[in-house]
Amino acid sequence: MDGNVCVNQVFRDARSDKQFRLLWLDPASGGTYIYWLDGKTSVPVMMPLEELETGRKNGWLVEDEDPYAVHVEAGDHDKELRDAVWLKMKDALLDEPGIYNRKIRAQHLKRIEQESGEKATNLYKRLGRYWQRGKTPDAFLPGFSARGGKGKSRVGRVNTPNRNGTDFGKTLTLEDHKKFEAAIRKYYLTKKETDLAKVYQKLLEDSYSVLVKGEDGSEAMQFLPKGELPSLRQFRYWYSKTRDVRKEETGRKGETGFELTARAVTGKNEHGMMGPGSEYQVDATVADVYLVSQFDRKDIIGRPVMYFVMDTVSRIVTGMYIGLEGPSWTGMMMALYNATTDKVDYCQQYGIEITEEMWPCHHVPAVLLGDRGELESHKADNLVSMLGIRVDNAPPYRGDLKPVIESHFKTINTTVKPLLPGFVLPDDRQRGGEDYRLDAQLNLIEFTQIIIGCVLYYNTKHYMAGYEPNEQMLKSGVDSIPVRLWDWGIRNCSGALRTFPEDTIRLALMPKETASVTKKGIHFKKLYYTCRKAKEEQWFEKARKDKSYPVEVSYDPRNMETIYVWEKNGDKAILCTLMDWEQRFSGKSLEEVEFEQTKRSMKIKGYEREDREALMNLNRMIEAIVGKAEKLASSTAGMTKAERLSDIRENRKEEKETLRKEEAFTASAGNERAAEPAGDPAPDPFEMTEEEWKELSPIERMLWEDVKGRQNDGGLDGEG
Repeated sequence: MDGNVCVNQVFRDARSDKQFRLLWLDPASGGTYIYWLDGKTSVPVMMPLEELETGRKNGWLVEDEDPYAVHVEAGDHDKELRDAVWLKMKDALLDEPGIYNRKIRAQHLKRIEQESGEKATNLYKRLGRYWQRGKTPDAFLPGFSARGGKGKSRVGRVNTPNRNGTDFGKTLTLEDHKKFEAAIRKYYLTKKETDLAKVYQKLLEDSYSVLVKGEDGSEAMQFLPKGELPSLRQFRYWYSKTRDVRKEETGRKGETGFELTARAVTGKNEHGMMGPGSEYQVDATVADVYLVSQFDRKDIIGRPVMYFVMDTVSRIVTGMYIGLEGPSWTGMMMALYNATTDKVDYCQQYGIEITEEMWPCHHVPAVLLGDRGELESHKADNLVSMLGIRVDNAPPYRGDLKPVIESHFKTINTTVKPLLPGFVLPDDRQRGGEDYRLDAQLNLIEFTQIIIGCVLYYNTKHYMAGYEPNEQMLKSGVDSIPVRLWDWGIRNCSGALRTFPEDTIRLALMPKETASVTKKGIHFKKLYYTCRKAKEEQWFEKARKDKSYPVEVSYDPRNMETIYVWEKNGDKAILCTLMDWEQRFSGKSLEEVEFEQTKRSMKIKGYEREDREALMNLNRMIEAIVGKAEKLASSTAGMTKAERLSDIRENRKEEKETLRKEEAFTASAGNERAAEPAGDPAPDPFEMTEEEWKELSPIERMLWEDVKGRQNDGGLDGEG
């Protein structure tokens, strides 16, 4: 709460141009009591602290001059009367906030009446005077009155100067009005939503002040002399007479804000529609309740998403979805599927027995109205092409264009709010507010059962007092209960609601994307699928011979085990399943598949550094061996090609015999390496000095030993 707000402060409500005094406030409970200063004897009324804050922020509640803030010169006799009344009523007046409660107030006044003999009607007047005049003992002075007259608030021409001795107040001229208008345009009709009191201050600074130099050379702004300054009341009165509500709201909130909260509401949402099924409205909201897991009640799973689909004409709920999907296309898909399928079976899944007459909605609408989001994506195209539904979207931030569904959310919250554990209240995020997550007790199934019960009550029993029936409805006497309006509309209005097979509806609701037929299978979302027709018509062989080609597929992101491939003419979908070697993803959702794929990709990237370092060392070792071999190959310099290629067979045979003796598994006493022929032995290219060995890394040593162990491998028998 703004620190400038305090008890006894006077505000003006620009909507009614009336003043009230703030009598009491309690930030802890979020409540205040106010008293209207309209000169009539009344009682204090409660105003939520949030409303006071909102009014001040939006500029329709502003601080105003206190009409009773006038010093009164009182004689001794008047003071004696004041003190007598104060002593008599002090205990009651100081009992706050009890005195503002009707029953407690009556008890106090009854006690005072018995003790003093003064009638209760007169005591009520004294109470009103006390609250009206500032909650001080001086309020009981006989001569105390508001500015401008005895006992009455001054009401008169505000175009004249103030006569209360203040510096503010003058006879307004046309030039003043121009200055007022300029200040309103510059400071008030902006998105900053500045209140009129602050605009008035800027008006004085801009148009009623001058720059004055002091004797020391310093400069300061100074207001014009007394009698040349308009008062806040004059400025406020001028604006109340000249304001343009549309211009004001458009300037402060923008065109969208005006259309949403301030435009005139002169039409009816269902006007011009034939009957039930002409238009459904769909929307989602996050429920204000925390749930626990149905598998382990110790686990809190957060707040569920609620989707509702409603018929605009009859107001009946035609479909719903309660789950953890969304708000997303998947959640909307489930809600729309529920709206077009049988409700008896649906309720049975949750242990609720109903008859067809209690929830008779299983039809496809002519128009589906949403608020952009899911219905604006290409995933909604199938609703048009397969089911013939026209998809409309309200402009951004214009929930008022689909009031049927918006008001239903309020109805549901009002119905269940007092009854559910874990329900989130407004102080959830305030410091010291209760953590409602810890109160969670219901699981998703139980919460769905409750919401189904709420929908059944609403559809079959809720009388819509604000519903305006048309002339035909009035003549027939149909009650404004959703299911009765639905039945009446089917019999008398449209009578042409459409139905489709459930398989067709499912396919129409599934998102559609493009896959590729490749030599390895039907490639979609980094998975590979196959089907009987693909094998029979050799799709994959053709893709390998020619090239891959695209196909349209429908899929359910909650289970990627199967997809549907659409034939070229688009009138038939073929069921495809995962390849055998992709079965590890069987039954997995798209999110799970993408998670596993990402995890594998990250694992591969994690080994990239180690892999490249090992390859670098391998290349270094090979280059060292090749370099040494190239140096030793200098002994062949000067030999002809014929000399080099002669006797390959004999050389191979001799090498093989030697290797056989060395590699034999069975050994004998004489099984040793054959003695070297006389003369200098040929240098071994794989020998190295101790210094050279030390220079090698561990990986190079390992690879060197592996190569050396296989240096005499001659490969297959035959010519080299």
